Amino acid sequence: MGPSGLAAVACTTCLLRAAALTLSQPEPRSLVQVSQEQPVGDPRPADLASWFNGPLTVKASTLHHAEVRSLVGNYNLSIAAFDRWEDSMVSAELLEGNGWETGHVGELCRLYRKSGAVGNFLDIGANIGTFAIPLADCLGGGGRVLAVEGMPPTTDHLVAGILDSKLKNVDVYPCAVGAPGDPERVTMSLNPVNKGGSAVKGNKPFTNMTSDQLQDLFHPGKTAHKYAQKVVVKEFSVQLTTADDMLKHNPAMKAIVIAKVDIEGYEGRFLRGSHFLFSKYPPCYMTIELIPEWLQRAGTPAQEVLDQLASWDYKDLPTLAGLMKGNSDAWTRTVVQRDMKTCLQRVRSYASQQ
Repeated sequence: MGPSGLAAVACTTCLLRAAALTLSQPEPRSLVQVSQEQPVGDPRPADLASWFNGPLTVKASTLHHAEVRSLVGNYNLSIAAFDRWEDSMVSAELLEGNGWETGHVGELCRLYRKSGAVGNFLDIGANIGTFAIPLADCLGGGGRVLAVEGMPPTTDHLVAGILDSKLKNVDVYPCAVGAPGDPERVTMSLNPVNKGGSAVKGNKPFTNMTSDQLQDLFHPGKTAHKYAQKVVVKEFSVQLTTADDMLKHNPAMKAIVIAKVDIEGYEGRFLRGSHFLFSKYPPCYMTIELIPEWLQRAGTPAQEVLDQLASWDYKDLPTLAGLMKGNSDAWTRTVVQRDMKTCLQRVRSYASQQ
């Protein structure tokens, strides 16, 4: 990944400029409390006022300020990164000034404007906001971002960036997404060195490893005493919902022009819980990660996922053979509705009713 010209500056001060906010500041609550206030089957966007006093599950001093350039103006946006040693992938790249998938983010912004600059962006697996924040800025007054992020510490970072960037068009869902019949709550495992690689427990090998196995996996050949502490995978109990339940309570779901789905193997379970959404209101463009091993672990074989997407009239789908022998580039694919004209007309119609 080459330099993108995005500036990043590390700091240890809280990102939330609460003094500049005119709304009252409530007593701090944990993200578990916020999540449990929303009954299963009745998912609604979180009240971001809960974060005005600072993050809910991490210390404010652990938020590191990174700046990315706006795609539509001469100014910067904020993203709250993890310490580079805790997140050697996304956060490290941001703090080095390299951005993260900047070409991909820019292409989605261009697609939005090419499609008439109306409609909303659905971000399933928003992480710390490398897509949600610049695309919310790209959409401006023309649409909303619906950002779903189930890992509580990561949600803290996502919301901090949204508030510091003064974005008013983001709905945050602090929950996991899955299929009908899945447990009401799932256990999510926080990846100790790659926060974007966190996953539902059992969906990746690291989520079930012993401490010694984790040490060998993340620091092979090095003894534990060289590090401040042993590698530990923190676990969080998280509310689970479905996209169809989100649709019932948020009309913005009817006007999704672009979606990104990247939830570390749970993509198939998300699709199982999205039948009504994709049958009646399918996103016109969708970028989705399809890694056969992880999909299989989650009980949704890759061929099942491909067949389901085809039944919803998506084209440009990969083949199973291509996925099986592919690499990270082949596993992430942007698929589009076959009848794009009708899809965009429907998006414009529902967007006008928001």
